Amino acid sequence: MHALTLPLPSGETWTRADYEALPEDLPARVSLIHGELVVSPRPRPIHQRIARRLATRIEDAAPDAWQVDTDVDVLLSDDEMEPVEIAPDIVVYSAEHDIYERPIPVEMVALVVEVVSPSTKRKDRRIQPTLYAEAQVRHYWRVETDQTAPAFAIYSYELDDATGAYVATGVHHERITATLPFDLEIELKAVRER
Repeated sequence: MHALTLPLPSGETWTRADYEALPEDLPARVSLIHGELVVSPRPRPIHQRIARRLATRIEDAAPDAWQVDTDVDVLLSDDEMEPVEIAPDIVVYSAEHDIYERPIPVEMVALVVEVVSPSTKRKDRRIQPTLYAEAQVRHYWRVETDQTAPAFAIYSYELDDATGAYVATGVHHERITATLPFDLEIELKAVRER
């Protein structure tokens, strides 16, 4: 087994340049949150399967003006001292963004989706939604799996312009119907079944 050696930040906190210099093939997921490097283990196969299947169905419904990807970096805040760059499980963003460039600027993002795992409950339910709302991502979905809740469900949220926080728009067990910058309807049976 090889030890993971990461470069040290150039100063007291991690900058975007430090973060962008990390190798793309790290054996763990990393995020940059308020200048701190946050390292998480790679997700379980069921997590990845649900994310992939849901992303495919969203992509099938998306018009050409939108693109859908999994596990790609989104720049939520370019603050020099406390930048925030996170890779949500699923991102729906403008087709105007060059797919050869990273990160995706938050202004181009319409929806982020997080699939909750046993080890990411607190992050996906509390920390990341706050960061997404602060960055003004209009739509947030949280997917609860049989590992994390009594039943599979997608909890959908929309940004409230008056408060700057998310408000719940539904709990979806069998089907999700939503109006993003485009309309979609997804049967969830094929997403959740093994």
